[in-house]
Amino acid sequence: MNEPSTHRKPGAPRLARGTLGGLLLLAAIAACARPADDASARDEVRQVFDRYVEASNGGDADALAALYAEDALLLPPDQELVEGREAIREFWEDGTEPGLSASVERIEVRGDLAYLVGRYALPPTDTDAADVGKLVLCLRRDPAERAWRITCDIWNGSLTEPMEDVAPRGERRSMS
Repeated sequence: MNEPSTHRKPGAPRLARGTLGGLLLLAAIAACARPADDASARDEVRQVFDRYVEASNGGDADALAALYAEDALLLPPDQELVEGREAIREFWEDGTEPGLSASVERIEVRGDLAYLVGRYALPPTDTDAADVGKLVLCLRRDPAERAWRITCDIWNGSLTEPMEDVAPRGERRSMS
């Protein structure tokens, strides 16, 4: 006499081997496809960054603004937050810096969201010293256009000279 299997309830439908094999095959294909999708998305994000540098060097505020989402935020150093594509266009219309060189340190993509970390350098001008710093761009893939748009842009200079009044890491300075 055959005893019922202890690993499934009596009367429960049996999963066909073909179905299980098909599910395993689909899972393997999905696992293999994800890195290629991420690599493609990273390339697309890098292309946005390349257009950003090109438009900045060309002084093209309209081309720069077109890279941003309608609800984007711009966080320039030592200035107020700039909100929205049109306000960002006006910000860039006040001047971009020719001679911008930039490099990418990291690009991470998770679905329709991405961020890029980079470094930049601007040569000295008649009125300003050279500027070297770091930047972060947050991007979101526009579902209608399937295009990446910058949602947040922040940059700041790196210290070129030590600050004497700054406490070493982990210590506090008194405010007196």
